[in-house]
Amino acid sequence: MKYVYRIFIFITVVFLLGALGLTFIFSPRGAQLGSNKSEAKKTEDQEPKKVSVFDEDKDIVHILLIGVDQSEVTYVSDNSQRADTIMLLSIDPKIDKVQILSIPRDTYIKIKGYDNYKMNAAYARGGLELQVEMVENFLNVDIDHYITVNYDAVKELVDAIGGVEVYTPKYKYTDPSTIPPLEIDFEEGLHLLDGEDSVKYLRIRKIYKNQDIDRIKAQQDFIMKIFDKMQSPSLILKLPKLVSIANRNIETDLSYGELAFLAYYGLSLDKSDINMTALEGSRYVRNHIDYYKIDKTYAQSVVKDFTSLRDNYNEDEDLSNMTEEERAKYLEQKEKLENLKSESETKSN
Repeated sequence: MKYVYRIFIFITVVFLLGALGLTFIFSPRGAQLGSNKSEAKKTEDQEPKKVSVFDEDKDIVHILLIGVDQSEVTYVSDNSQRADTIMLLSIDPKIDKVQILSIPRDTYIKIKGYDNYKMNAAYARGGLELQVEMVENFLNVDIDHYITVNYDAVKELVDAIGGVEVYTPKYKYTDPSTIPPLEIDFEEGLHLLDGEDSVKYLRIRKIYKNQDIDRIKAQQDFIMKIFDKMQSPSLILKLPKLVSIANRNIETDLSYGELAFLAYYGLSLDKSDINMTALEGSRYVRNHIDYYKIDKTYAQSVVKDFTSLRDNYNEDEDLSNMTEEERAKYLEQKEKLENLKSESETKSN
């Protein structure tokens, strides 16, 4: 039972890390947030009780996912912190759908108490609290929880699961501002990328027509490959290493029981239940600084459209449009999810 407890933490990290750490813009700077390791130490040898993150009314849960990079660079002399990845994970337990919304870090906003800055500058100016407030204001949403992940986990995670197979374009690039300098040199074709090359792949931008948005799409495809691979039974043999990666790189206000619940819940979903999207906008230059300008009304409508799905959801209609095999799979998945919710509610009472 030594690793039983941490297994659930790892699975959660993979699911959420796939939504977060693997989509880093990787503009290296920043430091890790304060840790909540004491609770982990007390309960590391216990199988956690799964505590539902959903309330009795099955309200949608919004979790802010933030990526923090600690790499050294030549152009930053202090320990300023920036959120290099910002995503909103929305979970609707009524219809069992998930949306992962990417917010480009260069999004132009007015940061409370400061001049106009990029979205990710809120973290540097006022830490987690200000970053949460700015995202809530921009998207008109109440954030229930947060999760931060150190981007070092990306390299370690990919190596631990045996690499990820992706198609890469021919791309060569050198960035002397990182310490040590970043060098990317890919030949066109299908490659099994290790952790270091995966980080390089996820940094490719200039080759894309719409650099930030197209890169996010490529990264989201990478995420789903991770999601597929983490369901392999062979991962059980690698758990000691995987849970170590998770414990060293995740920070959150979620309890370990809630993380365990999310782990089970995430793995019970089908890929078709997870919608990954990114806010789109246009280049905006102000005082010789490049920003990404996104219409606020449009951004809020993306969140609202997801939250409105439950109002128009017709399960009988969905079932009638499925093949017999799809219907059987759907009903089996639904039963698993309902059992999970029922189990967690029973244990919490």
